[in-house]
Amino acid sequence: MTRLYKHSVFFLLFAVTATMATGCDKSKDASAPDKAGMSKEHAATMDTSQAQGTMAHDTAMAPDVISFNKAALYPEGVDYDAKNNRFLVTSLHEGIVGEVKDDGSYNVVFQDPNMVSAIGIRIDAARDRVLVCNSDPGASIHTKPENQGKLAGLAIFQLSTGTLVTYLDLGKLGEGGHFCNDIAVDAAGNAYVTDSFSPIIYKVDAQNNASIFLKNDRFKGEGFNLNGIVVSGDNLIVAKYNEGVLFKVPLTDPEKFTQVNVTQSMAGADGLVLTPDGQLLVIANLETNKVFKLTTADNWVSATVAGTADTGPVFPTTGVLRGGQLYALHAMLHILFNPETKEHIAQFEIRKYTL
Repeated sequence: MTRLYKHSVFFLLFAVTATMATGCDKSKDASAPDKAGMSKEHAATMDTSQAQGTMAHDTAMAPDVISFNKAALYPEGVDYDAKNNRFLVTSLHEGIVGEVKDDGSYNVVFQDPNMVSAIGIRIDAARDRVLVCNSDPGASIHTKPENQGKLAGLAIFQLSTGTLVTYLDLGKLGEGGHFCNDIAVDAAGNAYVTDSFSPIIYKVDAQNNASIFLKNDRFKGEGFNLNGIVVSGDNLIVAKYNEGVLFKVPLTDPEKFTQVNVTQSMAGADGLVLTPDGQLLVIANLETNKVFKLTTADNWVSATVAGTADTGPVFPTTGVLRGGQLYALHAMLHILFNPETKEHIAQFEIRKYTL
């Protein structure tokens, strides 16, 4: 059995499980919080795009659910562009990035011939750019045999114009299979990118120089491995999809990474969202279909599940804060990857969840 086939079977088996599911319950210490409930240290270092989501001016008319239509889009990643009052969503099936407005209108805004399957997305508004992962899991209209399971590209677009700034082939930095999955950006503009098929976290600095930030066999496994990633203070928090566990990776000494001690399994842990007060929201699909709210009292040595919300069998992949509220993307990937699917769907949702 080839490596790619193993990946495809793994994803397909879990995707079909999601179809059948019914939404069952599935650095140094932070300084003291200020009056707004946000530690000064955390406020200075939280992910730029998530900080945008806390802007108060956008909360009054924000809908609970945004439904949008685009035939066979199958969005995988989402971020919120507060300045332009729009969500940006990727497409695993078409390799494009589109904007979704509150009225449900959808328009393509970022595209490039390099793109096969657009996966994770991160807006870096401070530098007028959008970073998008490019991969090939074999389910795109642009799929090529030579790319399948081997592609880890990072496209960087100018946010204001939609123009491609640069395209980086991250996969050439390491051997084996590749799948560029998710992106986090620190205060200095360094991007950290997970690879689900190789045990690697890449680093791309603000001048677009790419390198391997951390490579370790602990991140290996069947199917999809490293997935969601966020910056929390002086650390990265990274999810391992197939095991449902989290890792804490120091930015200054990544080899000293540790597994976060969480008593509850979060199989299918996909997207991660950090809140302004330092809580971590974990969006899990597969048979889990939940959003978990985690808190920590020891700077992510361990974490406690402080709340959950069921999503139902909608294959939620990731989410973003808007006005301090979590909006999760219903990607419906179980339909795309199901060999029994005869007709693709056209309607998708971004839904608010309160935990």
